[in-house]
Amino acid sequence: MHFDYTLPDSFRAAQKVLMTLSVPFIQSILEKIDSPDVIGVGIVGSYARGQESKYSDVDLDIYASKLPDSIYDRYTLRYLDGKLVSLKYTLLDDERSALTSPRRAIWAVPGLSGMKILLDKDGSMAALQKAAQEFDWSALQPAADEFAAEEVMGCAEEAHKILNGLARGHESTVLYATWGLVKNMLEAVAVQRGIMIVSENRYFDLIQDSVGRDSEWTRAFRSAWGLDASSSEYQTRGQAALTLYRLTAAIFDELIPEKHREVVSRTLQLITEADYS
Repeated sequence: MHFDYTLPDSFRAAQKVLMTLSVPFIQSILEKIDSPDVIGVGIVGSYARGQESKYSDVDLDIYASKLPDSIYDRYTLRYLDGKLVSLKYTLLDDERSALTSPRRAIWAVPGLSGMKILLDKDGSMAALQKAAQEFDWSALQPAADEFAAEEVMGCAEEAHKILNGLARGHESTVLYATWGLVKNMLEAVAVQRGIMIVSENRYFDLIQDSVGRDSEWTRAFRSAWGLDASSSEYQTRGQAALTLYRLTAAIFDELIPEKHREVVSRTLQLITEADYS
């Protein structure tokens, strides 16, 4: 079937940052993915920012009124004309709801704001992008505070597992719990502070910059994550993760509600008694 779609002005205006993607290449992709269920298509990621390299994939967000039946078809990778292309299907309403969730908004707002619209059948894509560009974080701050407090409370379990693994000399226990604790503590900071993640490649940079590169918190993170030469041993990484938990709990102390206070306080006491902080 002949594909007779004319690329919108928004794409043509973006040609300076999309010079490595030809119009025929874009049109051939749209021809492959367009269907009655597709509402719009946008390029996000490095190509949208004009920061692509020879190893970058082309990230395409495909907005649809109905998702593909197979869950495996909702996100897939394909090589097209020698480029790795990421195809992600999402519901327009679901993406719009991301602007009301602090955990999702830190990713959705930058992505939607910088998206290069390739297809917009009814103006929904432009409206969604406008909503992202006019986004106001202040309305989500209470929910972001609650999220951070819940993460500190929830990671008490990981802290207990690390303590148990260190006491038993069990490497796998310590490393797995450390991975979960560090990941969740970073997300707590990112969400509570409303750090907009322009690129996943800068996720760790942005959080460290926000807390302070020379801070005790960042040093604990880097040791727990195995980024320092001195943290090659699992014991050192586990102990650093416990320190990270203590410091994160201190950052969010005023946000922790009374219902979580006992769990957090007793966990911190155990860390102190074990002298791993």
